[in-house]
Amino acid sequence: MAAYPSTTTTLSEQTAKPVAYGAPTVYTIEKTFDLDALMDDKVANADIVNLFTLPANTVILATRLETVVASVGGTGTCTAKLRFGTTDIGAATNILAAAVGVGGNATVNLPLAVGTSDVLVNAVIALGGGTTTINPTIKATLLVCQMA
Repeated sequence: MAAYPSTTTTLSEQTAKPVAYGAPTVYTIEKTFDLDALMDDKVANADIVNLFTLPANTVILATRLETVVASVGGTGTCTAKLRFGTTDIGAATNILAAAVGVGGNATVNLPLAVGTSDVLVNAVIALGGGTTTINPTIKATLLVCQMA
């Protein structure tokens, strides 16, 4: 290992000085939700399906929402996306076909801290038209770390 000076006088020496921080542990949360089994009714436009809770001081590094089993019966553009509160944490995913939506695109800026209170992560459903006869099965994957 290189020896770095203990005191610095120039910016180049300062930026070369290593600093050891306790790195937070990164966790993967991955869960599949059969919305047909979980819900009493068929999904409709603007439905919010509560999925799980993240503890306070969690930072969301990346998200992925996958349609494992497609919904049947909707027409037009039918999507689901992950969010907590009113904050989107993933791109919209087609629920009428096997599809994947990944967070961190131009409309979802990640990483994102959830704040000092626990938050409920949910899926927001948007149906372009029609009604579903079979709800989708979705798989949510989040890469997170705990900051406190």
